[in-house]
Amino acid sequence: MLSEIDLTDAASLPEGAIQTFPTPHDGPKVLLTRHQGQVHAFAPNCPHYGAPLEKGKVVNGKLICPWHHACFKLDSGHLCEPPALDDLPTYAVREAEGRILVQVPPSPPASTDKPDTTPTAELGGTPPPAAAAPADPRTFVIVGGGAAGEFAAQTLRREGFAGRVVLVSAEEQLPYDRTKLSKAYLAGKAKPETLPLREADFYAQQKIERRQNSRVTGVDLGKHEVQLDGQPPLPYDQLLLAPGSTPNLLPKLPGHDLPGVLPLRTQADAEALLEATQTAKHVVIIGASFIGMEAASSLVSEGRAVTVIAQEKVPFARILGLEIGAMFQALHEEKGVKFEVEAEVTALLGEQGHVTGAQLKTGHTLPADAVVLGVGVRPATEFLKDAFTLDKDGGLSVNAQLLAAANVYAAGDIARFPLAATGQPARIEHWRLAQQHGAVAARNMLGQLEEFTAAPFFWTQQYGKSLRYAGHAEQWDTIIYHGEVAKQDFLAFYVQADRITAVAGMGRDADMLYITELLGQGRMPAPAALQENTKWEDLAVSNQV
Repeated sequence: MLSEIDLTDAASLPEGAIQTFPTPHDGPKVLLTRHQGQVHAFAPNCPHYGAPLEKGKVVNGKLICPWHHACFKLDSGHLCEPPALDDLPTYAVREAEGRILVQVPPSPPASTDKPDTTPTAELGGTPPPAAAAPADPRTFVIVGGGAAGEFAAQTLRREGFAGRVVLVSAEEQLPYDRTKLSKAYLAGKAKPETLPLREADFYAQQKIERRQNSRVTGVDLGKHEVQLDGQPPLPYDQLLLAPGSTPNLLPKLPGHDLPGVLPLRTQADAEALLEATQTAKHVVIIGASFIGMEAASSLVSEGRAVTVIAQEKVPFARILGLEIGAMFQALHEEKGVKFEVEAEVTALLGEQGHVTGAQLKTGHTLPADAVVLGVGVRPATEFLKDAFTLDKDGGLSVNAQLLAAANVYAAGDIARFPLAATGQPARIEHWRLAQQHGAVAARNMLGQLEEFTAAPFFWTQQYGKSLRYAGHAEQWDTIIYHGEVAKQDFLAFYVQADRITAVAGMGRDADMLYITELLGQGRMPAPAALQENTKWEDLAVSNQV
């Protein structure tokens, strides 16, 4: 039995406080919070990227990470929302004679940017049975080893599914954190070993079969089979389609296939780009997408000149609006990135079998030792065209339960699903949303009939500046700004039909945490009620019991 540590006096932890306390003899720190009079004790850092949770917030019985909004149940530490993969370690705690006493193990699980690979059984979930033959004769197949696929597989096990789980991926690598590729990995701040979401032993322990380097060629809905290139068909009882996206490669552009012209989608792409830019003096990025702009912020160093070619007047104009786009452009220009805006590339030029330049419609040619294609992606659904009627953009329409056909679900980039806030169908390419889709689809594969209702949320980081965006606005009537966009300290409210459909923020992390909750609950105030001094915390917690 663990001995108790007298951590602090009870008066030092008032109602609503979230505070980290040291333990004696340089022991592990402990996060304490008091909610409705009850004290809870946790490990102090988020198991995702190690964010200090004392800067997070408690809303509706959840402790929410301040960085990327992973959520943990206050009463148990159980994970309830990604992008974290694991539960938050909890410690037994009690109050006695005005003191707070906690039982802390000598070496609790560390919270770092390397995900914990502790088996689900040790995290409060239900592991598959240890018997050689599965207790459940069903086979659940997941196509896609990305965010949605990995999270769906682990959710099936946590929810107690004891049958066969097969995770099929076209890539050679274990499922990995794609969000790092255009940021820390391309900047040389993250090593290959930090990319996998889970190590191989996790899948073995959880009895999740991995089919790596396996290309799916079709789905037979009548026979309940997934067709694989060079392999026998794979039968399924329930199927999740989560193949993600394929980068656009500009096949009609002369010179698009020259060595040194590279997309950035997979780990292999990132490794090729790192090699191509190692000695490059001039890098051209075609497209001012989030991937393109994050790549620019990662590559403009070590003597490299970086130029972004954008069709728009400013980056992100269609997603964030002109004012925020201009702020991002100015931020990049301060760091040395140059822009060719409202521009069109007519050809990529090369000498001796390698790219050397990008020719613009104006006739101007930019020198280029490497070219990054940041011109967006398309759903990787070519293999589904015989089984489904795909949307015009290649997406696959699903209902609120992510159901695409009998016993077939779709999640992540390919899924066009009804937004809970408006009922309008949308296809959204967000990492966290793909994970959330994976969890909901997994539970529905088990018959739970759960609808997807969360507010979409994503983040981008460039030069250490983070923008957070919640909700979804493909178009808007107006944008209401609180704060100063030019100083990266603002909230931007996107209004359509007298309703706030999305919010972007910089330097307002706590506000964005509460706003994301309100958007997910359909409880945002009317645009006319917005005030610069709005107490978002009061609005978000007003219905707590």
